[in-house]
Amino acid sequence: MYEVSKEIRLSSIVSNFQSIADHVGKSIDIIPVIKADAYGHGALEVALKLSEFVNSYFAVACTQEAIDLRKKNIKKDILVLSNAGFDDIEKLYDYNLTPVIHNFTILESIIEFSKSKKYRFPIHIKFNTGMNRLGFCQIDLDKIFELYKKNKEYINIIGIMSHFLSSESDTNITNKQINEFEYIVNTIKFSDLDVRYYHIANSGGVLNNKNAHFNAVRVGISLYGYYPNKEEQNKIKLKPAMSIKSFILSKQKLKKGEGVSYGPSFVADNDMEIAIVAFGYADGLFRLLSNKFSVILNDKLCKSIGTICMDMFAIDVSGIKTNIGDEVIIMGESKTCKVDADDLAVFASTISYEILTNIGKSSRVKRVYI
Repeated sequence: MYEVSKEIRLSSIVSNFQSIADHVGKSIDIIPVIKADAYGHGALEVALKLSEFVNSYFAVACTQEAIDLRKKNIKKDILVLSNAGFDDIEKLYDYNLTPVIHNFTILESIIEFSKSKKYRFPIHIKFNTGMNRLGFCQIDLDKIFELYKKNKEYINIIGIMSHFLSSESDTNITNKQINEFEYIVNTIKFSDLDVRYYHIANSGGVLNNKNAHFNAVRVGISLYGYYPNKEEQNKIKLKPAMSIKSFILSKQKLKKGEGVSYGPSFVADNDMEIAIVAFGYADGLFRLLSNKFSVILNDKLCKSIGTICMDMFAIDVSGIKTNIGDEVIIMGESKTCKVDADDLAVFASTISYEILTNIGKSSRVKRVYI
């Protein structure tokens, strides 16, 4: 009672990991993506829970995310996916991190640093196969081979990777990317590089493209219980791991023609009863959701009304027996009702990823692990 919380069910994350492992098979290594504080679920807690199951890497976005995990005694290998090598090479070295290298400037800087330390730096090389954000091109292969041949005692190319741009929605583009990546992989296999990991598949690639699994896959959103494309006939059962719960702050009666909250953006068509819920846009609930979404109260769906405020929003509770302090499920499920990040994303014209990370990062909402 009287508590606003994010409930994270770690057992669901483990279950999702195991479902993915069963789907891809024992020969494929799974790299859990725990960037952005594990999509709002808590990177440290997720890493601790999954450590016994992971044989390869945890993946984060930037060096500082990896350092935070190292400082909290996460000893598994950590792959820094995008923002690594820019004035942080010494930190990568100090904390035994594996950067993803996506251009020659960083690659040459890594080599020069390694020479000064007489160290063989572990790296993954990223190729651009169509996303057009980061990565070497296919035509760069010869120069990469040349640099490696001259500096093999200073760089250890452990992995080769790329990234899908529409694995959940466009088969033609995805197949084109797979074919290009396969060419790169085969070319490298015929070189003198001894590469351990080849990975391009994200969650969409894992679910939809068996021929994209190679020998490692990176899983992000599916680890937390969501499908990249909810509309598809998805092949494995996933369980959302995060629930958001709050409570009723107060109850009010509205007469026909009266409004609630700023504007007002909602005016009653008839006499009604409303309740005020302790949760707002400062807690990560997009103001864009005003008058659009529903919450669960006493196993019933109640429509939100009025503009979402910084700390609270209103719901229509007409005809429902309620009391101040009653639990309100903003995201989660009861006996017969369910609201998840996909539902909120539809009303906010966004994706589940943004809903989870936005609500997940709020420091005002207590995180509870169950």
